[in-house]
Amino acid sequence: MTPPETREGRVRELLSTLDDTLDAAACRGTLAPGRQAPTTLLALYDAHAPQLSPEVRLHFGRGLWRVARAQLDAFPGNLFWDFDALAARVADLGRRCGPQSVTERTALVAAIQHLFGRKTPIRFRYVHDFMYGFDWAKWVRRAPAERAAIGPFDEAFLRQLWRRGHELLALIAADDAKYPRLRDDRPRNPFGFSREPEDEARLFRDLAARGLLPVAAWEGAPRASWDRPFYELRAERAAALSRGR
Repeated sequence: MTPPETREGRVRELLSTLDDTLDAAACRGTLAPGRQAPTTLLALYDAHAPQLSPEVRLHFGRGLWRVARAQLDAFPGNLFWDFDALAARVADLGRRCGPQSVTERTALVAAIQHLFGRKTPIRFRYVHDFMYGFDWAKWVRRAPAERAAIGPFDEAFLRQLWRRGHELLALIAADDAKYPRLRDDRPRNPFGFSREPEDEARLFRDLAARGLLPVAAWEGAPRASWDRPFYELRAERAAALSRGR
């Protein structure tokens, strides 16, 4: 049997190698104030591993790798790569529920990324709406009495997102008015404002500076907020920025 310290060394090597790949292949930005780059995967692992049992930390490291690899594969043009909040939630899950829960949760997140990304007819360009909480906040606002206690990376919401992805596939197959079949290789944009990289980056930086993101994903324990109309506020800021305001 491979000693635990050897297996941990391999996990750390996996994360370090993927960090290098992300730095080379992706525009790996952050929305953290005063920083130029997000927390690396290896740094996230090192921050949480001491509080985890040897077995859980191995599953945690592999889970971080699985999610980041899926994000790169599904959303290679993603602009902001803050994993701190997700990593903290998964580490907490591992402490409470054990290694299998970590593997199952990160596998579900990775599958959701592939479902919504470039290799399916949904073909969204970014994973920002998921990682920074817009999808979650909108979902909670529809039934707050039932959903307010469910976090943005909790299983109940992730399962709903998985179901929603398959609903979208059905709408696309039927050539729905809002979610039609794409006629070329451009990514899908169901919003009424530009999501070209320069516009997306400017908008999300503006939202972060104004406290208008449901989840500050660059924080290890952010307060996730659902009780504001974040989708509408984002559209307002997009319109204002397009007018130079």
